Amino acid sequence: MKRIYGLLLIGVLLILLSPNLLSDTIKLTNGSVIYGHISREDIDKVIIVDQNGIENSIPRDLILSIDKGLEAKKEVQKVIITLKSGIEVKGSLILDDANSVTIKDETGIEKKIAKSNILDIVIDLDNPNEKPITIQSYEEPETDIETEIVASPAEKTNKFNLGLKIGYQQLNCDILSDRYGKGLVFGGEVILWLHNKYGIGFNVERYSNKSEYDYDDIVRKYEIYITPVTLTAYYKKQSFNYKIIPYFGLGIGQYFLNEEMTDTYWDYYEQWYEASDSETGFHCLCGFQYKILFVEIKYSTMFKSSWGIEGEYDDIGGLNIGGGLRF
Repeated sequence: MKRIYGLLLIGVLLILLSPNLLSDTIKLTNGSVIYGHISREDIDKVIIVDQNGIENSIPRDLILSIDKGLEAKKEVQKVIITLKSGIEVKGSLILDDANSVTIKDETGIEKKIAKSNILDIVIDLDNPNEKPITIQSYEEPETDIETEIVASPAEKTNKFNLGLKIGYQQLNCDILSDRYGKGLVFGGEVILWLHNKYGIGFNVERYSNKSEYDYDDIVRKYEIYITPVTLTAYYKKQSFNYKIIPYFGLGIGQYFLNEEMTDTYWDYYEQWYEASDSETGFHCLCGFQYKILFVEIKYSTMFKSSWGIEGEYDDIGGLNIGGGLRF
């Protein structure tokens, strides 16, 4: 029985790992190598879907060899492409076919450049003595469009995210933690991403909870609201091979406290008290995002204490666990 379980486990691991381990490899006559999955083979061409999800049609006369199911070892080749207009385009070479060259530029955007518009290509930027490798001009007429951006919308380098979040928070202050316990947190955020890697976000949340104590001749009710207004610097590890994207953040903000207490005597006489304060705090966070879904853990702490209904609270920050949607 243990052996059967072991074989099943090995089978599951092979299924999970095989997309990352196995890949088709096409070697071209010009020395370039394309990695991906061959979707169709015709007499005159081979169609391969590369690791960015882009479908490429490769003529047979440009193919040196085809290796199927081999482990792909990427070798990123950096190039400088000089256009006939005098413009230079820098990036990593992705595909070099009969009519065009596709590179990923320094901002992460893929560009497809017609060879009829290319003056020369310099290979190996690390070697200043490298001689330019000139691409032969073809017979196709020149076009006014020198480069075509072929990146998908999901690969935009600068974009906004609008987010909605809900979760629970445990307060740091022992007095508040004993009085209220865990409370509901909800909020919204706006994040500007730069190069699809670094971000700056504006976030507003609201923590709320209630508690009640029944004494001999008095019923005491508490309500608390904490509203953090924060700025966060984000970093996320973006990769085309990852469906789940990890991210991290550090930030600072202002935390607004409002606490109310109501005493009811003999069921007919009430006294009401209220206290408000605000304090500056620091927070750090980490999370994972899958498409528009995300989960996140955030810890916040104050630089100074705050004042509430019954005295001084040393820290109105806490541990926040939640999730939500980002559009």
